[in-house]
Formats: sequence, C-alpha cells, structure tokens
Amino acid sequence: MSIPLRWRLLDEETGVTLADITEIDGLFTDRVFPIEPSYERYTLLSCAPSGPLLATIDGTGPAWFGNLVAEGAHVPGRPVSERCEAQCRECYEIMEELLDVRVVGHRPAADGSGLLDIDLEGHRCHEDNNQGGTVAPTVSGYRLWWSTPNGSSEEMPAAGECRDIAGLFHERPESWPPGPPLTLLGCRPGLSGSFQAELAHVRVDGTAHTMGWGQRVFGSVVTSRPSTLGDDLVDVVLDARIPAPMAANHRPLWDMWRAGGPTQPNLWAKLDRSDRYLWVRAAAIHRIYAPDKPAGTVYHLDGRHITDYDAFYCAIGEAINGPGGWFGGDLFWLHENAIGDGGATPGFRLIWHDSEVARTHLVPGYDRKSWAPAVTFDDLVQCLTEDGVQVELR
Repeated sequence: MSIPLRWRLLDEETGVTLADITEIDGLFTDRVFPIEPSYERYTLLSCAPSGPLLATIDGTGPAWFGNLVAEGAHVPGRPVSERCEAQCRECYEIMEELLDVRVVGHRPAADGSGLLDIDLEGHRCHEDNNQGGTVAPTVSGYRLWWSTPNGSSEEMPAAGECRDIAGLFHERPESWPPGPPLTLLGCRPGLSGSFQAELAHVRVDGTAHTMGWGQRVFGSVVTSRPSTLGDDLVDVVLDARIPAPMAANHRPLWDMWRAGGPTQPNLWAKLDRSDRYLWVRAAAIHRIYAPDKPAGTVYHLDGRHITDYDAFYCAIGEAINGPGGWFGGDLFWLHENAIGDGGATPGFRLIWHDSEVARTHLVPGYDRKSWAPAVTFDDLVQCLTEDGVQVELR
C-alpha cells in the first residue's frame, strides 16, 4: 500500500480535492514568525486624562499603563441620527489598541487649550483597522479606555479623551509577512488556472487535517513541469504565497504528527513556551473527533511541567485525550470542551497532580506573549469549576 502524499489542496467553497502534493517549497522558511513588534513613541494631543491615566500623570499610579484602547469619536459633519445608526458598524473599524504602554512624559498642550500632551511608548496591536494602522480615520477625537484588567469592553475603565494621537498612523513591517512564492513539488494531478484553496496536512493513514486561514492558498498557476519525485507527478509553480509561513525548525513536529502523533505523554515538556504554543496548535489541527468518554471517568492531570500558560493546555489535552490530545488552547476553547464534545462527559472529575507548580508559575501580571493580563492558576481552576468540572488539587 502506497503512503499518501503529505499535503492536499481543497477547494475553499466545495471541499473537493484539487491536488495531492509531496512537498511545498515556500511553506516552511528560515525566518521566525511573528516578527517581534517595534516599540514606538506616541503623543496624546490635547488630552483630558481620567481614571488610571490621570493616576499615572499625577504620580499616584505607575508609569507602566498596560494596554490602551483609542475609540474614534463621531465623524464630523454627519448628522447625529446617522452617527447613531452607523455607530456599531464604525466602532470597531476606527478603534486602535496600543499594547504594553508606558507613560514617558507630559506637558501643557501646545494648542493652549489647558489640556495635556502626553507621551507614550508602546506598540500597536496588529489589527486590520484603519488599513492596518496606516491611515488616520476621519474623527473629531478619541475616547480612551484602559483594557488591561480583562478583555471585556464593558468593564474597561475610562482613561479620558484626546483630540488626536501623533505617531500612530504610518506604514510598518508586517508582523507576519507572507512567505516566498510557492512551488508544489510532486503534485497529482496537475493544476491549471486560478483557485482558492485550503491546505490540509495528510497523515500516513490518509486522514487529512485542514491547517487554517494562515496556510490557505489563493493564486494561479504560472508553470508546470514533470517532477523528479515520480513519473506521474508534476511540479507546479504558483503566483501564490502562504499568508503565515512556518519556521523551518518546526518541520519535525509536523513529521511526528504525520507519522501518527506523539506516542507518550510529556514530549512537549522540553520545549520552550513558543514551541508549546505550536504543539497545542498542532494538536488542535490533528484532532480526531470521537464521542465523549463515559460519565464517571476520572482524569489525571500531570502538573509537573505546567510552568506557563501553554503548558497547561499541553497537559490537560493529554490528560483527557491521551498523548498529543487537545482540550482547548485558550479560555474560550477550554470552556467549549468542558461543556461537551471535548472528549470527556461534562461534570467529570479532574485530579490535578503537583498543582503547586502551576500555582507558583501562573501568577498575576502582564503576559508579553499574548499582550494581555496573564491568566493565573486561580483563573484556570475557576473556569473549570464554573463549567462543572470536579477539580481536585494535589
């Protein structure tokens, strides 16, 4: 029996197989992604600070501020009724978030308004808003919010208002620049014309697992030629690029999953946090769906290596679904799995061994991997128990 080719292109709309592929030149690169953000200087012009920003200015709060959301005020010249109607649609589009912000100075506003010009250092969240942060929206000013406490906009403390934000809107390098042009090596059948496809990773047993938006392939064929990898195969050169290429040193992880996945627990323990995140993503992509195990099943969480947030998901995935198993990669998916279809019947019992390791490492603070408040040990326990999991700490 021949081993299936490693990759598969699936038509984005129909899911029909367009081609099976041996290798893809341009999928893995020597660069590291995402690129570390560059810290920048911003100035809140004619600012009336309030809440935590005012505390920073008057010295009763720390200079490090956390995350700052700037929400554009109404578009000048538009009638109030039209502004109200368009508010929900425009709110996200004209919102900007600045991460890991520190207040580095302030002075009376240059316009003589009696307000303040406030200098900040931080970096922009890499969202698509306002053409990727390159074009300033047409607004009359910005409302400011402190977003560090949690991700809920309803609980973000107000931080004031300002007329404009200097230094925010300009061209920047892409945080995850597209990879090089793609060549499909050892392709069957050949391709022609233009297409929009999802990329799937194919295991040796023939099961295919779609990779997600970052590895989709939109483009057209430039040339085709006979491949040296097989008499019935062709190499196809495309004008397409992978939106989020993968680092070359991550290839062994995909090779392991192609061969069937991890065969013993804790193989992830020797990895650093970035690679543990990749492990969780690979586990999610290669997830094998199966009915939840019977009610009354007791699960044992090996806590010896839970020294960071992503390690928790590596460990609980294996506790519930065996080596290489997945049980979520963030609080949203932890909740979704705990209430059903994650491998365990809801209300299950989870014995967390060596829980003191996580209690010691997962503490309050600012997480410079997620650019958000750190998820703590207590947060994880609370999330599980609120979803009916019987957590026993040992």
